Amino acid sequence: MLYLRLWASLAVVWITLRRMPLPEAVAYLGRVGEPRRRRLSPKRYGAIVGRALHVGRWRPRCLFSALVLFRALRRQGDDVQLVIGLPIEAVDHEAHAWVEIDGHDVGPPPGRGVHEPLARYP
Repeated sequence: MLYLRLWASLAVVWITLRRMPLPEAVAYLGRVGEPRRRRLSPKRYGAIVGRALHVGRWRPRCLFSALVLFRALRRQGDDVQLVIGLPIEAVDHEAHAWVEIDGHDVGPPPGRGVHEPLARYP
């Protein structure tokens, strides 16, 4: 059931990003109703999102996975931020996205890695 909910969330994220600029999309996706009673640890949820959205050799881009995790953690009442950054030794414009709680990377895998934050969205 959780995997289905995450795939449905991926569809919502995809549609939302096609209709709105990123700051508005993050604000929209972050608005959720009452927190769910059942809670998972944020790190564990990040790992689950990484597994659930990975099918064969296909996996969504990091922004989509991070927004699915962002939305899932918001739904359970966590105060999370979407973070976008570049590698420390950037040689191109390839950005990466991940989710943090109180400055700690919670995923989805591979998480922050060697990237320096450029933007944070509450």
